[in-house]
Amino acid sequence: MSTENELINKSYYQTIIDKNNEEHPIKLLGEMYMEEMQRERPELSAIRFAQGEVYFLNKDYEAAIYKWQYPLDEQFIPWAQKNIADSHMEMGLLDHAEKYYMEVQTESVKLKSEVLLQLFSLYIQQGQLEKSVDTIKNAVTLNPDYPDVTEIAKTYFEEIKDWDSAVELAVNEAIRTESLSWFEILEGYARQGFTSNMEPNYFNEVLATLLQIDKYRFESLTEGLWISYKQSDFYIQWLEAINQLLLNHGMEASYTCKKLPTLFEESYFYLISGEFLIKDISNLVNNHLANWIELSSGSDTLRSSSAVLAWEETFPSEIAATVIDEAEHQFENSTPNPNGSQEGMELFNSIKTWAEREGLLEDLSEFMKPMLDEFNMDVASPTRIRNLIKAAIEFMLEQRVELENVILEEINWNEEVLTELYDMEHQLGEMEKEKASIMTESFHKLTNKLTKNIKVELPKILRNCSELVKEDSDFSKIHIELNEEMNRRITDYMEKNALPEFKDSFQAWIEDCEREFQDSQNRCNAFNESMNQQFNEEKLTLTGDFKVLDDWQRDIDRISRGVLRFEKINILLRNNPSQLLLKGVGKLLGSISKNNDMLHTKYKNHIENVDYSEITGEIINSFIQQLELFEESIEWDINRFFSNPQNELHSLIEEVQENIEKHNDSLNKMREKPELYRDPLTLFELKLRQYELMNMIS
Repeated sequence: MSTENELINKSYYQTIIDKNNEEHPIKLLGEMYMEEMQRERPELSAIRFAQGEVYFLNKDYEAAIYKWQYPLDEQFIPWAQKNIADSHMEMGLLDHAEKYYMEVQTESVKLKSEVLLQLFSLYIQQGQLEKSVDTIKNAVTLNPDYPDVTEIAKTYFEEIKDWDSAVELAVNEAIRTESLSWFEILEGYARQGFTSNMEPNYFNEVLATLLQIDKYRFESLTEGLWISYKQSDFYIQWLEAINQLLLNHGMEASYTCKKLPTLFEESYFYLISGEFLIKDISNLVNNHLANWIELSSGSDTLRSSSAVLAWEETFPSEIAATVIDEAEHQFENSTPNPNGSQEGMELFNSIKTWAEREGLLEDLSEFMKPMLDEFNMDVASPTRIRNLIKAAIEFMLEQRVELENVILEEINWNEEVLTELYDMEHQLGEMEKEKASIMTESFHKLTNKLTKNIKVELPKILRNCSELVKEDSDFSKIHIELNEEMNRRITDYMEKNALPEFKDSFQAWIEDCEREFQDSQNRCNAFNESMNQQFNEEKLTLTGDFKVLDDWQRDIDRISRGVLRFEKINILLRNNPSQLLLKGVGKLLGSISKNNDMLHTKYKNHIENVDYSEITGEIINSFIQQLELFEESIEWDINRFFSNPQNELHSLIEEVQENIEKHNDSLNKMREKPELYRDPLTLFELKLRQYELMNMIS
């Protein structure tokens, strides 16, 4: 049996032909085939397999498949199946190729690896991302030492930006091979932020492995992971994990750390920044300080040792005695702190920032002003700065009770304001109803008065037209002449009397409405002044929408034009019985002079006594409809005038309600969890004690 490498490279045929014979392998294998056929029991399996290889290498894939599909010896069958799959893949028949690859059954790890790599390539061509990732992972798991398999996987994961898989590969290979190159690759991923979404404990084994191999590289990888976790939700978990790892494995005393002391220092001050409750971080800080003091050397020892001693003084019996002994030893042999004043001012400023966040920036500033005025802080000694910080902390501790009283006062004040605002809101609503009632009613009365006048005056005008009927009138045409004159007199009345009366009346109505609106605005101004005095700022500006008046003026002008907009009316030419009778008699008897007296009397009586209400209705009906529509819109327009004040008042009500809720929440937190206020001040005291130690202040 040939080596598996020859089967992989499809070079098995070279092992069964004469390499010194320069004739083409196809010819040589053909001759071998014919020669074997002459035997009583020919063994053709190896020759057929070799012929398939040569056909494949010469791109005659169908002939190769034909040879490999013949019955073969058992040793060749899985390789022949794999080669058939290769042939289909070369021809672009990927689905058939996948089928044949999946059917390969073998115990050979190399053959399994080759099949997986071919499937990996096939899935990439098909664009099946998930399958390609799973397949190359299987190949790595099966035989990570197989040539180039881990490099192929790494390159592919990076190309498709599957950083979780890339990190996983680097971790596993670093642990397996203990090769520094894989640790360096993992560090690169960490520094690019590709590890920040993974549980920190996942890296325990790889870090422990590297710690035993190369301590400097361990520091460098740890730094990369530290930085990546710093901006993530896993930061506290990372600190817990790295501290536990160092406690379990430790660092050789002979090795001087280059990077870790600074990382431990930064993290320590983050933990005691006041963002966390003391009970939540105390265990972590104990381990953190134990590791920090162990890793420190040279100029780092002052900070770490003073931190341990300050913590022990503030929270006695929490740190192991051996750690305290080491801290005392290092503290006694450390060099003085050269940046005492600067660090002291940074601590003081952090207290001011916290006080501002708690709503005490003004109280603290007022309290500290006399002390700050006493000396120049730019050149103040550490002792003076210590005294300043101590006074600030003591003041803030006293303000705890005062702060609760201030919050209670704020709640009470806001509740009183809210009551006033509710009252204003009610008054504003009542004001709107009042004005709507006044303006709508006055408009309705005005409309009724105008229409009533027209309904009274027009019939008078029409009846007065009886004076036009003379004894010598031409009664055959008198009805036409009268109809013309009646229309002329109607138009004359509407133009000279009704229209001016309409304009004057409605102009007066608009002026009355303006006064009503101005009265409302004056009351709103009083609300504004009252509320703004209480807030001591321009908090409320209730301003009505006076544009409503302009809109009304425009609408009234439009309606007024409708007073004159009516068609010529048929008054005496209607088809009612009395008019028909007069018209007929006039035509029949109009030419007979002796009948003129009778017709004269009849016409005059008819004109003076006829009911003109229907005609009057026709004249003013369209006009009245427009007035009714306008009247219906008055209430809506008045609402528009008040909408901005109502909205602004409602907005302020919501703001005051939110203030009450916010202050109630603050008060409840202060009472339910006093540590939320107390712990930051305790930690300020802790920092102050460390500052005193570092600057040798008793």
